[in-house]
Amino acid sequence: YFGAMKVKNIRIHNRPAYNSEVHATRDMGVGELNNCYEDAELADTIVAVGTNALETQTNYFLNHWIPNLRGASLEKKKAQLPDEPHAAGKVIIVDPRRTVTVNACEAEAGKDGVMHLAINSGTDLALFNAWFTYIHEQGWTDKDFIAASGADYDKAVEANKTGLEDAAKITGLTVDQIKQSAAWIAEPKDGKRRRTMFSYEKGLIWGNDNYRTNGALVNVALATGNIGREGGGCVRMGGHQEGYVRPSDAHVGRPAAYVDRLLIEGKGGVHHIWACDHYKTTLNALRFKQAYKKRTDMVKDAMSSVPYGDRDAMVKAIMDAIRKGGLFAVDVDIVPTQIGQACHVWLPAATSGEMNLTSMNGERRMRLTERYMDPPGQSQPDCLIAARIANHLERIFKEMGDEKYAANFQGFDWKTDEDAFMDGYNKNAGGGQHVTYERLRAMGTNGFQEPAIDFKDGKIVGTKRLYSDGKFGAKDGKAHFMATQWRGLEAPGKEQQKAKFKYLINNGRTNHVWQNAYLDQQNDFVMDRWPYPFIDMNPEDMAELGVKEGDLVEVFNDDGSTQAMVYPTPSAKKGETFMLFAYPSGV
Repeated sequence: YFGAMKVKNIRIHNRPAYNSEVHATRDMGVGELNNCYEDAELADTIVAVGTNALETQTNYFLNHWIPNLRGASLEKKKAQLPDEPHAAGKVIIVDPRRTVTVNACEAEAGKDGVMHLAINSGTDLALFNAWFTYIHEQGWTDKDFIAASGADYDKAVEANKTGLEDAAKITGLTVDQIKQSAAWIAEPKDGKRRRTMFSYEKGLIWGNDNYRTNGALVNVALATGNIGREGGGCVRMGGHQEGYVRPSDAHVGRPAAYVDRLLIEGKGGVHHIWACDHYKTTLNALRFKQAYKKRTDMVKDAMSSVPYGDRDAMVKAIMDAIRKGGLFAVDVDIVPTQIGQACHVWLPAATSGEMNLTSMNGERRMRLTERYMDPPGQSQPDCLIAARIANHLERIFKEMGDEKYAANFQGFDWKTDEDAFMDGYNKNAGGGQHVTYERLRAMGTNGFQEPAIDFKDGKIVGTKRLYSDGKFGAKDGKAHFMATQWRGLEAPGKEQQKAKFKYLINNGRTNHVWQNAYLDQQNDFVMDRWPYPFIDMNPEDMAELGVKEGDLVEVFNDDGSTQAMVYPTPSAKKGETFMLFAYPSGV
């Protein structure tokens, strides 16, 4: 796609285009996975923004956060950081709703060790700018770090200046809450700088003005010198294994095209879907589904008019339908999906256990999960499916006499997933030359932390935490502070929606459902409990609407409608609800 065809209209996983979820931190020279899990045990304070870690990063939370909040990691702190005073860790949770994570932290650390900042939804940026301003004014910044490793600090201080009163008005917090949380983040402890770990996830990443909000939080972490040191970090709380290596996407441009909107508008002729169900994970899902079905049905109708076995006539019929506005769709997945029903070709993929899979977690810990069973039927790993497509295109273009374009598709003669790994990661990833399947097998479950820097004594040598040498990812080796002015509800039309519609819906996950329920659809225990997604509501709002626990309600705005099951939650703010994300029976 990128190397040979230079395709632009690609949308991956959960995103509207081929883009990072966290451009801002990368643009500042700071990778989003920069610490190690142990830092949660060494921190004086953990800041959690838009992450319900007990439910969505359970192992990380229970094994590394909780020992710190209980005081159980005090001996580890004293051993590794002997010249500092230590106490049980504190936690600041920025979330409009009271989650089970808030409750668990209070149970372990005591209410005095937890600050729940129940901000007005979408106002995180104003809070972070207020922290940044107040910490600067108090002189609690790491001046040596800023001088040695920072850039554009003074510009950011000026651009992001936010008074406590203004921030309190925007966020709904009190001035005292903002001041106390800033002190927990940065006030020195007996003359020693406080160690604070900043963690964030979808509540920030998919939130209001997310690029600047991400940058504003990184600003605070950098200003306090908390990236590249023990007990620090400013990191995503992504909940599953991931990781890849790929050619440049420079031809896509920024901002990348908003693919689903282009499809709604009738653009594009062929759509390849890899391991994603846009019917459940796009914006304006109802309008998208209507447009997608209409366009793919045009091609299906054309295909059904061709006599069986006449390949040339079939290709002509498909192309004629595409030119009239139709869409030809190919779906690669491990289970049948809702969007797959609209597609013309399904390519069954192998999944973990059915193939050898390399992936990494939130502390960049990469390992090899070895194949232990055959994939069903003709299923293959994604990399080999892609390679077979490339092989076929090379052959077709040669037959057409276009040797030059055919040459773009050379180099995909992979027979195994290991061939793809060696051609991709081993040759192109930073430190990839030290990593092979054989060496990963020897590293076992623990793997190594990326990037690899050596292979010594039979082991891959990794990197515990990034930027500990004070060198960052920007071209000049600096960490660049960012101007992140508050702009209100940034997306067009949001203020109008807020004025017109009474209820705000935040959405997210619960530990009782695996991801977006794509495998749980076959699990009677889950589907019997929640035949429709739940929507948390304040009981006073329920009384006003005349609805009871378990009632089925329609959820609608000008873009479409869906359905949900009412779940009373006394701690929910009036006018604010929380709905289960991407559930198959109520998107």
